[in-house]
Amino acid sequence: MLFPRQIKDVSEFDKALGFFQNLLRPEQRWNLADEYPLAFDRSKPEQMFLKDVNSELQAGLVTLERRIEIAQGQKAKALFIGSVVTHPAARLKGYQRELFHAVEEYAEKAEFDFLVLWSSQIQFYEKLGFRLGGLQATWGSANSQQLAHSQMKVQVGSAKTIPFTRSLFTSFEKRSFRVDRSFDEMKRLWEIPQMTVACTENAYALVGKGEDFHNICHEWAGPAEEVLNCFDALRKNDPSLRILSPGVVHTDDEASVIRSLEQSNFEPRLEYLGLFYAINPAFRLSGLDPQKLDYPFFIWGLDSI
Repeated sequence: MLFPRQIKDVSEFDKALGFFQNLLRPEQRWNLADEYPLAFDRSKPEQMFLKDVNSELQAGLVTLERRIEIAQGQKAKALFIGSVVTHPAARLKGYQRELFHAVEEYAEKAEFDFLVLWSSQIQFYEKLGFRLGGLQATWGSANSQQLAHSQMKVQVGSAKTIPFTRSLFTSFEKRSFRVDRSFDEMKRLWEIPQMTVACTENAYALVGKGEDFHNICHEWAGPAEEVLNCFDALRKNDPSLRILSPGVVHTDDEASVIRSLEQSNFEPRLEYLGLFYAINPAFRLSGLDPQKLDYPFFIWGLDSI
């Protein structure tokens, strides 16, 4: 085929998944569909965009539709983009540019508000119209001081050995300015390979995610004191643990966690949240400027693809 396409038939799913697996995770024992269970979803093959030439796959990417509370009382329809890959023999032929044009056309027809992706190839994506925006902080410290004021029992283990519970889901749902997730989606995300879980009855903290977020706690939720106990348990295994947080604090529990990090001499490194492309003209990219941040939403690590 000459033009990029979405998979429409589930019978093509395995071939396409194999293409991504061979180029992105050739030496890993886990499957990409386990690492990104919502994006590589057999029941939603149309989330894959492919470029093939003479019936051979040359390039591809995957997408994930999410709804996000982007401002008080305002939700947006976002299309996440990830697993962007081109066969080494087919690079520098403009195939990824074609794929992104196809995604943009699809997003306009489906009335998305914006696209978002995460990449270190910032100049390439800026040429496609993407812009850095949003704000997050990564906290790190060489201090071995405990963060929690009172100790409580914390389970620490692999994501598959510690079950995801309704009380943990309730803690996630109490967050403001977040991605919408169902309980079933969260259960699937909870079992991503190479992820360490620390949890109490009502709080959790997650480290690692397949090939991503090594040494980084990329998601946490729950009452502040319980979250801090989870951090302490994780830091016993890895004193150099870094902790991701929203650039704008929205809840009392978030504020208490951040205050404890500051008091324990953790140092924050401020960073952009991601690369964004506006589809809906009413969604202003200027609203993602960290200096004013009219859209103070945050995307936790489990949803990044």
